Amino acid sequence: MYFYKNLYVGSSIQDPDEVRRNLLIGKGQFSVYVITLSPSRPGPGANQLEIFHSAFLKTPYYRQNPPYIIGIASGKSEAVGIVRDLVQEAYDRTGSGDVRAYLFPHGVRVLYDKPQALPAVGSTADEGGGDGHIS
Repeated sequence: MYFYKNLYVGSSIQDPDEVRRNLLIGKGQFSVYVITLSPSRPGPGANQLEIFHSAFLKTPYYRQNPPYIIGIASGKSEAVGIVRDLVQEAYDRTGSGDVRAYLFPHGVRVLYDKPQALPAVGSTADEGGGDGHIS
């Protein structure tokens, strides 16, 4: 699985680094929900984000198709609140509800079966959007 460089974290999450480590090793986390980029192709009417319980990361589908995690939350209602705030933030800053374009203004592409954000022209890979991931 891959993590957005500026991971959105719910206020109820005490230690985001520990939650991230536990997700990576497959340790059960009863109340943790993840917010991920939707695997659907971008475009009008397409899903942009998905919310699901962290236990689903142990299923064969997500082991074969690791998600790009944008945020973590303690509970589904907190995850919905993060998505609501994220959409509002995208709209306020860009005038559009296109969250994927807001988070990755230069696009996301698959390189060697790993999603990566494209760096801005004239920037390094350490700057800008969500190019940080852990595999």
